[in-house]
Amino acid sequence: MKLLLQDVLFTIPLYQLTFLTPLPKENTYFETISTTIPDQWFERPTLLLLDNDEECLKLSNKNVVNQLIQDSNLIGILLCHQHEILIQEDCFLLLRECKVPLVIAEEPLSTSELLEVKKQHHTFSRLSIELNGFMNKGIMKIAENLSAALETPFLFLDENNQLLWQIGSEEEIEKVLQWLQNAGHDKRKTTNPHTTLPEQNSVMRVDEPYEPYIMNIAGQVQLTLVTLANLKEWQRIILDKFIGLSALVFQTEEIIRAQREQMKEHFIYDLLYRKFESKKVLIKQARTWGWDLEKPHHLFVIDVALSDEWMMNLEWMDEIIVFLENHLSDLNDEIILFPFQDQIVVLLKDDENRNPSSRKSFVFEKAAMMEKELSSHWPGCQFHIGIGKWCQDSVNLNKSYQEAKMALQFGKVWLENDHVFHINDLGIFNLIMHLHKEILYDFCEEYLPSLIESDDKLGTEYLKTLKAYFQYQGNVNEVSEALYIHPNTLRNRLKKIEDMTGLYLHNNVDFLNLMVAVKIHYSMSF
Repeated sequence: MKLLLQDVLFTIPLYQLTFLTPLPKENTYFETISTTIPDQWFERPTLLLLDNDEECLKLSNKNVVNQLIQDSNLIGILLCHQHEILIQEDCFLLLRECKVPLVIAEEPLSTSELLEVKKQHHTFSRLSIELNGFMNKGIMKIAENLSAALETPFLFLDENNQLLWQIGSEEEIEKVLQWLQNAGHDKRKTTNPHTTLPEQNSVMRVDEPYEPYIMNIAGQVQLTLVTLANLKEWQRIILDKFIGLSALVFQTEEIIRAQREQMKEHFIYDLLYRKFESKKVLIKQARTWGWDLEKPHHLFVIDVALSDEWMMNLEWMDEIIVFLENHLSDLNDEIILFPFQDQIVVLLKDDENRNPSSRKSFVFEKAAMMEKELSSHWPGCQFHIGIGKWCQDSVNLNKSYQEAKMALQFGKVWLENDHVFHINDLGIFNLIMHLHKEILYDFCEEYLPSLIESDDKLGTEYLKTLKAYFQYQGNVNEVSEALYIHPNTLRNRLKKIEDMTGLYLHNNVDFLNLMVAVKIHYSMSF
C-alpha cells in the first residue's frame, strides 16, 4: 500500500513540526516504515522513523549519511524527539544538498499510527491542541519554519497593503515588494475573502509570480499573506491550515486582550471609587498588570485642555502617557500611569520617612516637573494637575483620588495663574466642600443674590471684582491691575457692593462670610 509523506505531516500538529530541509514539491510516496538505519539499501520506498538517541546519532556519521543519500528508496527522515537533536554540520549539509526531507516531530509517533494516516487526514478533533500550541510557540516562529519548508517567502500585509512582517532573503523580499508596487497592489481587492485557498488560487492568473491569500479574522480584519505562485495542492492545504490557525490565534488573543482590558477598567474603577475591603486582594489584582501597590503612594490627576489642532487626534492620551513614560524613565519602578475618564491618573510610590511638609514638597516638585515637560512639548495645550493626600495604605487611594479631583477643580478657579494644586492648598474649603450642595447653595443665596442679579441683568461684574479682591488679599493696586480698571473705579465698585449686600469688607466676619460665599459660588458654577 502506497502512502504519502505529505499525508503523514498533515496528521501531526503544525506547531510540533520543525523542517530542517525543504520538502519536495511533488507528492512523495512510501510503502514501508523503518525505525532503524540498516547496513544495506532499502528494498522498497521507505520512510525512516527514528525515535531513539542511538539511531539519531547515526545521522552524524558521514559514512551512514553517504549511504542514505545514495539510496533511491529513502523518501524522507522523520525524527520523533522532544529534546534538541544535534547533527554534525557536514552531515546535515549533505542531507540538505541532496534534498532529503528531514523533519523533527516533537511528540512520539508509532508505525501503526502512520500507517493509518488516510483515516485521520482531515480530522479536527485536535484543533484546540493545535491552537494552544500555536499560541505558545508563536505564529512568526512557525511561519519562518513553514517558509523554509515550502521554499517561498512570506510577506504579511495589513488592510491598507502596508508591510507588517516578512520572511525570506533580502533579494526575494525586494522582488515581492516590487511586484506589489507595480502589479500586485490590486490583487487583494479582486480576491473573495470567503473562498478557500485552492479556490483563490484558481482565480489567479498563471503568469503571476506571487499570490496573495486572505487571512480573515472574525470577519472584521483582513490580513494578506503573499507567497510564491503555483504552489502544489498539498502545499496550499498546509498553508490553509497555517492561515486558519493563525486567524484563530489573532482572534483569540484579541478576545483575551479585550477581556484583560475590561478587567483592568473594572479594577481601576474600584480602585478610584470604592474602598477595597482587603488590601491583600487589591495588591494581588494590581500585580496582574505589573503594579506594586504594597507600598505607600501619592495620587494626582492630570487634566488636559486640548488645542484645536489636537482635538482631532484620537490618540492624544496614549501619546501623552508614552511621552511621560519615556521622560520619567528614572521613575519607572516608582510611577504608575493610566487613563481614566479623559484624564490621566498618576500613582507615585513614596515610602520614605518624611514629615508632612517635606512629603508635600516632594510630590509637588514631581508634579510640577511633569507639567513643565508637558507644557514645553505641547505649548498649545494647557495642563493642570491636582494632588490628593499621601496614602500610607493603598486601600485609601479612592479617597486620595477624590481629593485630587477637588484640588484640581477648585485650584483652577482660585489659583488661576498656577497649574499644580495640592489638596492642602484648599485649607478650610476642603472641609466646606464636603457639605451637601443644597446647604452650600443656601449659604450663597444668603449673601450674593443682589450681586448675581445685577451681574446677570446689567453686566456689572461685581462677583468677578470680589473674586479678584479676595485672590489678591485686598491689595487695591494689584486687584485693579488684574481687572484692567483704575483704582478709584475699584473703590467705587467695592463701595457699591457693600451698599447692596449690607456687608463691610473691613469687618473680619463680613469679609470671611462674603469670601466663602464667593468661593462656593464659583466652585459650584465650575
